[in-house]
Amino acid sequence: MGEAPAAAAGDGERWPPLMAVAVATAGALTFLPVFFWSIEIWLGGVLGGAAAGLLTVPICFLLGALAARRPAWRAAVAPRAGADVALLICGALAAAALLASYAERDALMLLGVLLPPAVWIWIWGALGFGRARALTFPVLFAWFALPWEHFLRRAVDLPLQAWSADIAHGLLHGAGYAVRYWNDFTLYTDRYYLIVNETCSGMNMLVSLSMYTLVFAWAAQPSTKNRLLLVLLVFPVAMLANGVRVAAIYLMGHYGGNDLAQGFWHTGSAYVIFLPVFWFLYVVNGALTQRWRAARRAAAAG
Repeated sequence: MGEAPAAAAGDGERWPPLMAVAVATAGALTFLPVFFWSIEIWLGGVLGGAAAGLLTVPICFLLGALAARRPAWRAAVAPRAGADVALLICGALAAAALLASYAERDALMLLGVLLPPAVWIWIWGALGFGRARALTFPVLFAWFALPWEHFLRRAVDLPLQAWSADIAHGLLHGAGYAVRYWNDFTLYTDRYYLIVNETCSGMNMLVSLSMYTLVFAWAAQPSTKNRLLLVLLVFPVAMLANGVRVAAIYLMGHYGGNDLAQGFWHTGSAYVIFLPVFWFLYVVNGALTQRWRAARRAAAAG
């Protein structure tokens, strides 16, 4: 018979299995209302985006599987006492948010914000700090599953609508079309008018592109600074792409009438235009990676 595998460093500092199961069960019951509340808002939202929100959890599990293959997964754990204190603090905050939700249902958003940190703390206590650290990004990525649209709609969508209209107006005007404003969200000529409403604000593209850029940068970009740069590019690139989309819809209506403008391109263009946008970020990432590697080689040689 072969020798039994040696215990990993710090195994004795982890929560006992019974305690880990009890904490997980109590946490699942505490955060269960967030799940039903989020599903209800996602499926009933006027801006769409449910697909991105509902795909977040499977993406988290996929990222977790990738993280388990990295060296940080085998790092030594920290003393268990830190996880105990963090659990008590998170539990107190979760209890307060749950109580607040009885008076104001939207307070469940606060409880939802606490859910990923609570999962991270459980991983810390049950599996060790090294594994919790390795899973930081996969766990916190779950924040994208929350219905932020429900709270940010009025504060964010109106400016996005106006900016999308401005970009489309600039593109059309530069191409020689005498497009005028009816209001901040409406472009018109004598032949056609287009209202940049909530569904055309670019919110869905901005959220989806942010999600996938974060995943892509985490998986493919070795430099933290370059990851941040890729994420910062998301907003201007997404807004420019949405402005191009709005301008294209306007031109279809201008030449082909409302049936053409409101047809396939209107409903499917957000997915079509996503491909060149992400390709652009892919190319930028490749250039940044080559520059980072060249700098590393130069530093090693010098």
